Amino acid sequence: MKPLSGYDIKKLFNMSAAYFWPADQAQIYRTLKKLESDGLIEVSGFEQNAGSSKTLYTITEQGREIMRSWLLNPKPSDFVARLPFLVQLFFSGALSREELLEFIDAQVELNNSLHKKLSENYVENESAFAETAGLDKDDPRYLSAVWACRWSVLSCETYTKLLTDIKAEILTGTDSQNSDE
Repeated sequence: MKPLSGYDIKKLFNMSAAYFWPADQAQIYRTLKKLESDGLIEVSGFEQNAGSSKTLYTITEQGREIMRSWLLNPKPSDFVARLPFLVQLFFSGALSREELLEFIDAQVELNNSLHKKLSENYVENESAFAETAGLDKDDPRYLSAVWACRWSVLSCETYTKLLTDIKAEILTGTDSQNSDE
């Protein structure tokens, strides 16, 4: 991966990880300062553009080792996320039947909108991501970013399917999970 500025890292986040790990520009710069002070990244140069200068960062050997250890040692807590839409689904039983159907329709609409945005973002930014990161499209680091984007799209599709099944259960008064048995 080529040296990147905070601005480039933000662009990469927006093209890929923003759905599951949002980060604003200030957070990225704070994190870069912390990583640099911890010796996990280092300033590798500066890039001049139209009167402004960008600081370029690269990961250090110590940073690679810490990241490698983190990747090779997942914890159960890595799979737990705070997902407001699931909390809403959890408590949606407090709604009347009509409100519940409205809730499900709204969730499907929002989720489908997100799915469309993620799918379009992937198509629009696939080449730009590789170029910004300085990676070939067969590089495993590029491919792993693609896999994460595919997860995002798949999770939208799966949630829409679940909501559609729930709506059918409400309308028919049956539990589709038990009707398959």
